[in-house]
Amino acid sequence: MKIFTSAVGIAIVSVLSFNVMAESTVEKSIVVNQSLNKNNATVAIGKENIASTGSVNVKDSKVKSSLIYNKSINTGNATIAIGEENTATTGSTTVE
Repeated sequence: MKIFTSAVGIAIVSVLSFNVMAESTVEKSIVVNQSLNKNNATVAIGKENIASTGSVNVKDSKVKSSLIYNKSINTGNATIAIGEENTATTGSTTVE
């Protein structure tokens, strides 16, 4: 049970850490996701949850004249979304 609790705790912290670019303007910039994810568990359980480890999410933002690179390295990870409308990502870059 300790492993499961730790994984959920890490997932919550990861969501808070990597969604900081929401509703902003990215112009003439370079966004690089160069995360190293090894032996992690990223878990979203329940309804309408998001869990991210080593991911960059740009949502509701204006992106102009910019480059986005995903150079993340992912080995031995478990990325799991269980339930309705859940999302789990590891080492990804999402622009919405």
